[in-house]
Amino acid sequence: MMKKSEKEPPHWIENLKALMTARNLNPRRLSIRSGLNATAVRDMLDGRARYPRYDTIEALARSLEVTPAQLMGGSPLADGSAGGDPMAQEDLNLLTEIIARLQETAEEQKQPLKPRDFAAMATTIFRTIKEKPAFKNPRADITPTINQLVTYDALRRKSGSKS
Repeated sequence: MMKKSEKEPPHWIENLKALMTARNLNPRRLSIRSGLNATAVRDMLDGRARYPRYDTIEALARSLEVTPAQLMGGSPLADGSAGGDPMAQEDLNLLTEIIARLQETAEEQKQPLKPRDFAAMATTIFRTIKEKPAFKNPRADITPTINQLVTYDALRRKSGSKS
């Protein structure tokens, strides 16, 4: 038996549909415009690709002329832009910033991260910031943490540790 959350599409798919409609784009056209496989958007809309990689979301958002946070945000607005709960939008903006900074840091340090490790690091940083309201400027405070995590991962892999 499927869980309720497995039956329902993620809410960002509703944003994707609304933005596509507002811009008169079909799935194939958006896929190609975004530089993705010709069926990539159809797979998302049909639930086969529920949680695509960040670079995929970034390409779609660029083609739809919104930010990744807006695409992944709350309910679509009547004008076809993504809106939603301001607190959820703030969290998405912070998470988007964390993901972008983590990706940049890994590339700068020439430390490719496995998707699972990347997701774990982004989640750890996000939770740390959300649980410690003492951070005065979360975007500035994430840089040392990101550097530490990427360095730790490189050392862990160098030592041959699997955990």
